[in-house]
Amino acid sequence: MGMERNSASTSSADIAARIAEFRADELDTFMREHLRKRDLHRVVANLNKVVLSKDVRASRSARKALKRMGFPD
Repeated sequence: MGMERNSASTSSADIAARIAEFRADELDTFMREHLRKRDLHRVVANLNKVVLSKDVRASRSARKALKRMGFPD
């Protein structure tokens, strides 16, 4: 069970890193696609979990991703 949580954090950190690398049009496409699929809330919830984690680097990356997506800090 601990492995699942750790791998979920890793995958959320990977998503945060991808969001940081998106061009503006790619971020727009990413947001629209997840809104269309009605699962943007899952992305945001997972990023929020990483923000609250003890991994400072991953937390910082997730915070930047959420800010880039238009969510306040």
